[in-house]
Amino acid sequence: MSNLNPKSVQDFMYKNLVSKNEARKITGQSYEAFSQSVKNGWILPFFESGSGTRKVRLYLKSDLEEYRNNKRQR
Repeated sequence: MSNLNPKSVQDFMYKNLVSKNEARKITGQSYEAFSQSVKNGWILPFFESGSGTRKVRLYLKSDLEEYRNNKRQR
C-alpha cells in the first residue's frame, strides 16, 4: 500500500470509475433496467459507501463494457 499515492488513485478513479447515470449510458439501459441488473447481481459496484439515499456506488467501466457486450448475446 505504501506505493499508492493520492494522485495515482485519483487518476485511476477518473479514468475507470463512473456513477450510476454514466454506467446506464455505457450499458444502454433505462433507470429501471439498470437497477434490476444491479439487484440481480449482474452488475456489481466497484466501490460502495454510505447508506440509504446517501449511498455512493461507483462502477468500473471495463465491467460495464463487458456486461453491455455480453447482454446482447442473451
